Amino acid sequence: NIGSIVYRNENIKKGAEVGKEWLNDMHMGVSLQEYYNPNQSMLELVFAPAEEWINRSDSEIIDATMKELAKLFPDEISADQSKAKILKYHVVKTPRSVYKTVPGCELCRPLQRSPIEGFYLAGDYTKQKYLASMEGAVLSGKLCAQAIVQDYELLLGRSQKKLAEASVV
Repeated sequence: NIGSIVYRNENIKKGAEVGKEWLNDMHMGVSLQEYYNPNQSMLELVFAPAEEWINRSDSEIIDATMKELAKLFPDEISADQSKAKILKYHVVKTPRSVYKTVPGCELCRPLQRSPIEGFYLAGDYTKQKYLASMEGAVLSGKLCAQAIVQDYELLLGRSQKKLAEASVV
């Protein structure tokens, strides 16, 4: 996983969206007061999994990032920075922070309701719509809680039946 706060510029419109989960135009007035300027933007990108990027230099990563952004925002960004300019960047490399998605891997992700009665799973590795991420962990926790609530009456009834049977013996 490589996270890069790659640039601020005055040309990208506030709230720009490209339909990609990895591109986030942050409102700097809330998140990063020290960078706040109402006429500029900051982009944060995450490359994951990043096996082919983890050993590359920061400048190689930034160059490749700018080329990709130029494709997505041709009116605002050019790879040579003749339009939007990088004012500051920071590349953070976190090896093995997320798993690699390969064809068929979804079948290996367990459901929140396990085959063992009364045993539930929560975590970003379980079956839900996101990959390994905070969002996936939160959604998994919600799905797990929903499964517990759905099963509560059934489990309570079985527990009471077992207690009644035990007291008869």
